[in-house]
Amino acid sequence: MRNYEIMFILSTQLTDEEKQAGIKLVEDTLAKAGAVEIKTEVWGDRKLAYPIKKKENGYYVLTLFQLDGTGLPEVEAKLNITESILKYMIVKND
Repeated sequence: MRNYEIMFILSTQLTDEEKQAGIKLVEDTLAKAGAVEIKTEVWGDRKLAYPIKKKENGYYVLTLFQLDGTGLPEVEAKLNITESILKYMIVKND
């Protein structure tokens, strides 16, 4: 198992319930792919460095987890089709 982190940005136009649902979707997707020790830190609303999908602000969330590398394509496929996620990045922590 390797340590990973995912930073994803949700639209600030979502309601609080929709933001929580987006976070839960990511956590559930990770768990389904076999991730363990999932820890989520909400960074909240922040100004984006550059506009993404015509948005100037985003709701930042950082999630740390452990996963073997074979589950990553499944996670990325799910995140790519999730409209509430403006952008995401998965990084391996060593």
